[in-house]
Amino acid sequence: MREPRIPTVRTERLILRGFAPGDHADFAALRGDPDVVRYLPGGEALVPFAEQIANTRMAAFHDAWDCGYGVWAIEEASTGAFVGQAGLAAMDRTSDVEVLYALARRFWGRGYAREAAAAALRFGFETVGLERIVGYVVPENTASARVLEAVGLRFTGDTTYNGFTVRAFAIEATDWPIDAGPGTPS
Repeated sequence: MREPRIPTVRTERLILRGFAPGDHADFAALRGDPDVVRYLPGGEALVPFAEQIANTRMAAFHDAWDCGYGVWAIEEASTGAFVGQAGLAAMDRTSDVEVLYALARRFWGRGYAREAAAAALRFGFETVGLERIVGYVVPENTASARVLEAVGLRFTGDTTYNGFTVRAFAIEATDWPIDAGPGTPS
C-alpha cells in the first residue's frame, strides 16, 4: 500500500501539516484538556484515555489522506508551537465531508480556528473539488458555530448525528470563496 501524500498548507500565521510522531505529547494534552474536548464526541468522559486516543486518532488522520483530504496538525508559523488540529473528514454513514478543528486552550481567541477552517475549506473546494462541506456543533458550542459562520457556512437546522442533537451548517462550492478576514489563505 502506498503512503498517502499529505500536503502542507500555509496561511498568514499557521502551517497545516501532517501529524508527526513528535506531536504525540501535545496532541494527547489537547485530547486530555476537559475544556477542549467538552463538545467533541465522547467529551470529558474520554479525558482519562487521552494517550490512547492520541495514538488512534493520529493514525486514523494519517490513513484518511488516501481519499485526497484529511486532518492536519496546526503549527504556529512564528514559533513552531503545536496549536491543534484542523481539516476535513468524511462523515460516518453519509456522503458529507465535515470541516473540523480543535485548538489548545492557550491559542483560543486569536482567530486561529477561523484561519485554519478557512484554509481547510479552500483546500476542499479548490484542490480536492468538493461540492459541499458541512459542519456540526452541539447547540452549547456557540464559539464553534460563530467560527463556521465566519468562514461562510450557513445554519441549515438542527438534526441528530450519532445520537447527539447538533446544529448543522453547510457551504456549497458555488458559495466559495468568501472573505474570512485576515489570515485567509491565498
